[in-house]
Amino acid sequence: MPSTAAIHYHSDAFSTNRPDLKGRHSAGAGFLRALARYHEAMPLHCYTPSRQHALEFAKAVEQAAGRPRPVRWISTPDLAGLTQPGCLFLPEPTLGSYAWQRRFLDQRAYSLCGVTHTISTVRVMDAFGDYMIAPLQPWDALVVTSHPARAAISMVLENWGDYLQTRFGGLAHSPVRMPVIPLGVDCDRFAETPENLALGEGLRRLYGIGPDDIVVLFYGRLSFHAKAHPLAMFQACEWAQERTRRKLHLLLTGSASNAEIEREFRDGVHRYCPSVNTIILNGADPANSQAPWFCADIFMSLSDNIQETFGLTPIEAMAAGLPVIVSDWDGYRDTISDGEVGFRVPTLLSPPGSGRELAYRALMGVDSSDRSMGAVSQATAVDSVAAGDALLRLIEDPDQRRRMGDAGRRRARAMFDWSVVMAAYEALWGELAHLRVSATEIASPRPEVDPVPLRADPFTIFQDFATRQLDLNLRLRCGHPDPEVALRDILGANMNNFSAATLLLPQEMRRLLLHAHGHERSLDELIALSSSEFRERATRTVAWLVKCNLLTARLV
Repeated sequence: MPSTAAIHYHSDAFSTNRPDLKGRHSAGAGFLRALARYHEAMPLHCYTPSRQHALEFAKAVEQAAGRPRPVRWISTPDLAGLTQPGCLFLPEPTLGSYAWQRRFLDQRAYSLCGVTHTISTVRVMDAFGDYMIAPLQPWDALVVTSHPARAAISMVLENWGDYLQTRFGGLAHSPVRMPVIPLGVDCDRFAETPENLALGEGLRRLYGIGPDDIVVLFYGRLSFHAKAHPLAMFQACEWAQERTRRKLHLLLTGSASNAEIEREFRDGVHRYCPSVNTIILNGADPANSQAPWFCADIFMSLSDNIQETFGLTPIEAMAAGLPVIVSDWDGYRDTISDGEVGFRVPTLLSPPGSGRELAYRALMGVDSSDRSMGAVSQATAVDSVAAGDALLRLIEDPDQRRRMGDAGRRRARAMFDWSVVMAAYEALWGELAHLRVSATEIASPRPEVDPVPLRADPFTIFQDFATRQLDLNLRLRCGHPDPEVALRDILGANMNNFSAATLLLPQEMRRLLLHAHGHERSLDELIALSSSEFRERATRTVAWLVKCNLLTARLV
């Protein structure tokens, strides 16, 4: 059986059935489908707070696999349940809080494995800061989807480590492994089947696109501030249209988060590429999910935003056999081999040191994450002339379009098909399992110290609040003539039992009261009636019985 992981499941991370569809949702849904189809571990493990979510996970797995698959639900309080799969997969990079949770159990009990999507938000940057403070271990990993993203994270960690060394005088480093594993696509979905080709032809007929016309496809969110500023794309299309006799159509498939942004795109089309027939399709509509790939002749995505760390749509374009034109930016540099499957056009970034005002504005809350990313985008240039030149070359050379499209199909299937990517995850989970046994543990817990200092035992932290505390020498007695009736009366009011889940069960309370009925018993004697597993709970229950005047206490 392959090495496996429990999937921390919530629908927000693994579902595309939403109006605000983003790349991370598509990536999460693809990962879950790949897990169902290609990961042969038995059973699959789902780590989630509710049974309803576990049933939702099982249904999604069955639909993706085309057959029922055994699923074991591990509820989120059940950390011990994670020892069976041996790894917890998190669809995000925030590992620190989960490392603190694990410390309550055993740091070698299981590994943590996260994955990057957007890395430029305040929340994610703070999460990276946790990597040097939280009790993360050498058997934990963050899957980084591209080498440029890994370089950015490494710089954040290096700068944070330098601060910690200056502050405390010791070397600080993150033990978390950061392998580069790309996101995947389902290449079969983009095969040139008669059904897919018919969808593409139907879309061309619908919009009056002639057989010799050229369709340039952009597929993704329509966001000039948090995805890809469209100016370079519009200018490139206009530049190419002015130099070719072929009719050019720009097919924008996506959705804007509000009407104002969509209006900016529509106005921009008329202002910057008036010679090009532009069609805007709602990318959130399932009816538009497939046809655009088989309607288009060329794919273009000129991302210039630090929000983007990988970019799924160029991979999907390759899988569909489209030559691609992308900006030489972030993960596109990993995925698109320049001159083989398409062209990468140069980008220009403002120099180091010119963005400290932007960092300050974000820190002070003047700018939201979206506005901060947009401000960086405003000082990032994409060579629109080079993009236009690449587009013109492909327009005028159908043989090159065909060669690059075929090369893209081969590259997508060999490197980015989910069957390949899932195998890389299995190999990583196996490596982490080996390290849990062999690697040196960092910050081993000490029995006499609370495992999580900032979430310590409240009866230790606040011990000076009370006159005194219970101790094993305390003598306790139940003087009620009928303890069971008295207990039922107390338990009957919500004000007395609202935290009953942290106490012993009522039958255990009755046994304890009856043992002290008419006799003085020490605290040690009373808590000994419960198993060692419930010693803390028994102690708190005794304190609760004193609170409710069902037991009276006398110091020796």
